[in-house]
Amino acid sequence: MGRQVIAASSSLLAGVWIVALSAIPSAQSYRDQLASGVEADKIITAYDAMTVIVPITMIGAWIITSRWLRQLHDVATASNPTAIRRSRKWVFWSWIVPVVSLWYPKNLIDDLLKTNGSDEAKTFLGKDTMTWWLTWIGFALVNNASIVATFDAPSDYVPIRPELEIAAACLLTGSYLVWIRIIRVLGD
Repeated sequence: MGRQVIAASSSLLAGVWIVALSAIPSAQSYRDQLASGVEADKIITAYDAMTVIVPITMIGAWIITSRWLRQLHDVATASNPTAIRRSRKWVFWSWIVPVVSLWYPKNLIDDLLKTNGSDEAKTFLGKDTMTWWLTWIGFALVNNASIVATFDAPSDYVPIRPELEIAAACLLTGSYLVWIRIIRVLGD
């Protein structure tokens, strides 16, 4: 199952980069169409078509990862019912419930690494899981910043923000590089 999580995570990363790279020419296309008199709500770019990739791959990665983490949670709590701080339902919901999504998933990974018991797992606790988690949260925040910026924006505002898309992709890349190592340590 770990390989499926890696594949789903890789798909998400690829999708984010595809969208980020499509934002560069699409922002200029948007400006050009706006300058030629096309109404903002009628402008269409490649970016508009590509943005559907991220939610689809994110939902897929969430479901696959949650199934894998649920299996690991079950194994850990079968041998020690108090090994994991959160109940089984939080394995799935902690990623999307507002506020708790800022720390519950990291708590789960920390607990799973602790119960793993290997020397390699112990080396991940602290700096590595914090790096993974902060880059993931950074990705989520930057990825959503462009959406928030469009509220009450002036009519000449270009909602396609390549700099934010590239920043989000870089943060996700950093998160991904540590995440893959965590997956391999936790195993199938």
